[in-house]
Amino acid sequence: MKNNPFKSLLKLSWLMLAAFLMFASCSKDDPVPDPILLEDGFYVFGDATAITDYDFKGLMKTTKNEIDGSDRNSLYELYIAVSKTGGFNIGKVTGGNPTVYGPGEDFAEILEADKIGDEPRGWFARGSASQTSTKFTVPESGLYHVVYDSELSVVVVAKVEWGIIGAATPDGWGTSTPLTSSAFNLNSMSFEINDLILNAGDFKFRYSNGWKIVLEEEVVLVNTNFGGAVDALVPGGDNIPNETPGYYTIKINWSLDNGTTAALTKTDDYTPPAYPEAMYIVGSATAYGWDEPGAHENAIMHKIAGGGDNDGVFWKICHLAGGEGFKLAAAGWVDPNLGHGDVSEFDAEGVEVTENDGNMSVAESGMYIVVLDLRNDLKKVSIKAAEVYGIGDAFGSWDEHAESNLFSVDNTAKTLTSPALAANGNIRMYTRHTWIPDWWNAEFNLYEGVIEYRNNSGDEQAAVAGTAGQVITLHFDDNTGSIN
Repeated sequence: MKNNPFKSLLKLSWLMLAAFLMFASCSKDDPVPDPILLEDGFYVFGDATAITDYDFKGLMKTTKNEIDGSDRNSLYELYIAVSKTGGFNIGKVTGGNPTVYGPGEDFAEILEADKIGDEPRGWFARGSASQTSTKFTVPESGLYHVVYDSELSVVVVAKVEWGIIGAATPDGWGTSTPLTSSAFNLNSMSFEINDLILNAGDFKFRYSNGWKIVLEEEVVLVNTNFGGAVDALVPGGDNIPNETPGYYTIKINWSLDNGTTAALTKTDDYTPPAYPEAMYIVGSATAYGWDEPGAHENAIMHKIAGGGDNDGVFWKICHLAGGEGFKLAAAGWVDPNLGHGDVSEFDAEGVEVTENDGNMSVAESGMYIVVLDLRNDLKKVSIKAAEVYGIGDAFGSWDEHAESNLFSVDNTAKTLTSPALAANGNIRMYTRHTWIPDWWNAEFNLYEGVIEYRNNSGDEQAAVAGTAGQVITLHFDDNTGSIN
């Protein structure tokens, strides 16, 4: 078929007109930005990072709200290396159109005194996001956790110093064992410890000794810890089990390409010390007499929570009759079976413990806390006047050892009684002793008239609701009590 020269000329005219209109609409005074050819979402980029423009490697991922463990569609996070030189922004892409965010006027470092609960002890800043090209900056080069909640318009930037915590670790659940950071690098960094003893037990990874950062109190919190599995880390995931005691090399790797991963390598065998499953207090000084240890379940001494080096410590609050004898022994009188001469060391800060027909004895009758430490192949004993405190919402304060929350002791009635509860809220109680590291290590509560102990669990006890004005009375000899 022959070409129609008139149609070709008409087509050429339309193309020239379209080109003219495009040129006219793209003057220097009215530039048209190039569309961002990436999926919709929030991106981190800037000259302080290895990503200087919108890039899939800088795409923030949605994460869990620590409040309930569910995914929050507006909560985004990214771990990324940031230099103290330069800065970065958060960019939003919607339908190819970018919006750039920087720090709002209230974005600032959070001082230690202003941190909330279990927030990290290291440097972090928090505040609003603003549509501005002004950049977020950091005071020190390192790995950072960048968090943004688009619904709240709140940003958090936190320096990451990884550690490991849990019953399997030397410090138990009390504090993290730090991992040593590699040299700063924009593309990859690692955190490592060699020949760390891990016992059988569970653990998690967390940074800067914190569990979470608050974006809005009681509404949105972001996890600063990983659980799940070593080869499948989950923000705020379940505790990671370690079944085989040993010396381990533990490493957390971060890279721009692969994000955060972990590795656990056993390098040598380790045999943990063996402690008795249970210890009991017996004797004429006690409510249990000289019946065989284990015959009275209320005579049992309690383990302390947290695991790690807390294993091997036992405690018991009870009434001791002055001048009468007692012993600390495993069930059935098997070793350890401790009279006065079997003790390696008595606590110089405690009451004097004298010998009474080979047994231990105190001079004055009263309510005491008895603590036994079997660690390091020793048998150490401390006896002090019993101290019990309330803490938390029902007591109106989370301050440890608050004088206003100290229980009163009645040595005649053999009871300890709380001050009136300050508010409606959950009741939490604990005993204090210098050999017990943290308040929650020796926590207990009252359930339908029975005292139940946290013991060596790493988990919090179930909540017990209290009402303002109620008073708690505790009878430790038979582990009963009342809330009235």
